[in-house]
Amino acid sequence: MNKRKLEDITLNHIKILQAVDECGSFSKAAQKLGYSQGLISKKVKQTEDYFGVTLLNRSPGSVSLTNKGKKLISQTINIVKTVENLREEFQATFSADGEDLILGATSLILEVWLKQHLQRFQLCFPGRNIKAIAVQRSRFFTDFQLLKMDLLLNSCSGYKQEHHCTRLTTHKMLLVSFGGHESFKGHHLVKINDIYLDNIVLLDEVHHELAKNGFLIDKLNSVQQLQNYDELLNYAAINQKLTILPDFCQADIISKYQAMFLPIEDIHEYGIYIHVPRWSELLISAEGLVRSFRLDRDNLESLPNVNIIIATCNTKEENVLRIGIQSDSIGQFVAGYVTKYIFDLQKSSALLEQPIFKNIEINRNFDLQILPFTSGEQMNRQMKRKELDICILDDISLLNNGSHFFDDFSFGSKLIGIASYNLLGQDINIVIHKDATINTIQDLKGKKISTLFGSHAHRFIITLFDLYNMDVNQDCRLVDEDPREASKSLADKTIDAYVCCYTFASILEGYAFVKKLSFAQTISLNIPSIRGIVCRSQFIKENPKLVIAYLHDLLVANYWFDSSQIQAIDLLSKVMNVKESQINQFFNPVFGNRIDPTLKPQWSWLLKTLNRRLEGKYGISLFDVDFWIDDYFLRLVYNLLNLDYHFHQVSFSSEFSSSYFLEEQFNRYMKVLYDNYDVSIKDDNTKTNAY
Repeated sequence: MNKRKLEDITLNHIKILQAVDECGSFSKAAQKLGYSQGLISKKVKQTEDYFGVTLLNRSPGSVSLTNKGKKLISQTINIVKTVENLREEFQATFSADGEDLILGATSLILEVWLKQHLQRFQLCFPGRNIKAIAVQRSRFFTDFQLLKMDLLLNSCSGYKQEHHCTRLTTHKMLLVSFGGHESFKGHHLVKINDIYLDNIVLLDEVHHELAKNGFLIDKLNSVQQLQNYDELLNYAAINQKLTILPDFCQADIISKYQAMFLPIEDIHEYGIYIHVPRWSELLISAEGLVRSFRLDRDNLESLPNVNIIIATCNTKEENVLRIGIQSDSIGQFVAGYVTKYIFDLQKSSALLEQPIFKNIEINRNFDLQILPFTSGEQMNRQMKRKELDICILDDISLLNNGSHFFDDFSFGSKLIGIASYNLLGQDINIVIHKDATINTIQDLKGKKISTLFGSHAHRFIITLFDLYNMDVNQDCRLVDEDPREASKSLADKTIDAYVCCYTFASILEGYAFVKKLSFAQTISLNIPSIRGIVCRSQFIKENPKLVIAYLHDLLVANYWFDSSQIQAIDLLSKVMNVKESQINQFFNPVFGNRIDPTLKPQWSWLLKTLNRRLEGKYGISLFDVDFWIDDYFLRLVYNLLNLDYHFHQVSFSSEFSSSYFLEEQFNRYMKVLYDNYDVSIKDDNTKTNAY
């Protein structure tokens, strides 16, 4: 019986079938399309399974279409060509450079807040002419306004079907005194009931915000309101009145008046939200804009130039950057050991011209240390004690980090990039003893199962049990073991199964006493996995140049690994106890593993979904994932290298696209890498100590 569905067959299946016919063999078709021969055979079989007929005549030395195969190709190949032509047309004609981007904002946000952060908008929407218009506070995207503007900023977290709303920042409300109010001197904060409202004059927007608190509505009825921000300040200063404003107004007021400021303890904070039409092409860029605001509010972002922001922060500069990685996670190696290799070569080489973005030089006057750990839990504890600055973590450990560092409206850590990801979600296997009677997923019920807690394998077994209406905490005995412990446990038969990555499962399969559990039942379980890079927020604030240097060398390391895999894999096998075959297998395109640091919207959605599903388990609590993600410095590095961040953010290619990631940007690095490669690995003991 045919079990395949229409959604299982893609246009690529048709293209592959035609290529096999034209080339006359699977191997030549694989070479032409850049796929493995195994993948070609798999796709052809899937197509034949769906239609339930033989589409290719297979004979020694040649392969050709059957009559049914010819009919299929004749009636579908034009569709494939049409889609490809449209794609080329759209890519060739779409360019937003020079176009106006109409940004609507309420008057207070427009007159004060947007002026402080306009550069950030320009960074996230490059080439666009940003034009701001004032809108009423209560309006969202009506059909009329959709024709007039692209984005809307206001203080309301309203959600309507036609637009997407996300919080950018949150600000405390301040009591502003222009003199004559001695009773408040000496106070560090104030409560709303302590304020004599007859002395208050409010901007109408702020009045609207305060009125959201039901107990204040009656008290605010008689309060004087003004429509214009500058008129409000002038009136309050002349008449020595009090007013209430968000804290982003403080710097502007200080530049014009002498005033005293007190935080108000018991009223809602002022949130600034961005509204984007749900089906707009700007949605992806807006996701990046949201993340670019995830730095702490005291980063002096109101200053006009990025180089001044970084140069004038109240820094506590360090001379070492400590990076924690999981010792047995191949997916973390490039962001760890290969990046350190790139860093050390560039630090010692006088041949490289230092790239400059405005006045920011890549500063390598520090040591980069790679510290291996057996689990993400250990790294999170070390980061909490400020003994690690950056951690590279699997998805459950990432959520654990976000949960532990979340504090109301701020985070002690930020997710600043991605080390690697698996798009297919099929990089996990279950290994059992060869004599085991376990043949199906249901047979795992009641068994003792080992996995490394916090890893992708841990998340996989949780999701797998959930898919089969089982609870991993009730329907099996789950134990925490690293690969070495689990291997011994399997040999001793003290566990029934071990859940691990495909690469390690293949290594174990080489031993006579183990086998892989068939995953035929889980073919639809395609949940991507990511390995994220998190950094302490305080370290980001105090040492931004160190973070920029690391991310810069991570990009160069990724390019070098993709373009020179033989040398890169040789390096990894020498500095780590990992065989070249294991690394090759892990990064085989068939298995879906990729290296790409961009924070794609899909990773936000994945983490938010897992956060909801795992809330209350494994030390994970619900937190604001979007507010935790921060790709601001990553965007700076892409700009520094003249690379198109927005393109790569929506791309899932296994390599840098030559159309967007120009080779000349990396050529100066490649010469130094190739010239110094043999010298850099001449002494294994020296290397091991360095890493």
